[in-house]
Amino acid sequence: MKTRMSLFMAALALSVVAFASGSGTAQARKCQAPECFASPGCCYDYECDEWCEGKGLGRCEGGGQGGCCYCAG
Repeated sequence: MKTRMSLFMAALALSVVAFASGSGTAQARKCQAPECFASPGCCYDYECDEWCEGKGLGRCEGGGQGGCCYCAG
């Protein structure tokens, strides 16, 4: 009985690890930075920091879905 329970727990742990790592790659694929006319495309605010240097804080439109950089004063 202990062996079956140990095997079950090992299988459960592997399933959790596989699910967790799979969802992370799905999140990474979800955002695609578009081509933007007046600013760089982005997925996250930190990608705009260098572009906005001296003009304000770098921000990315789209809330993680992919957008264009803008500088927030």
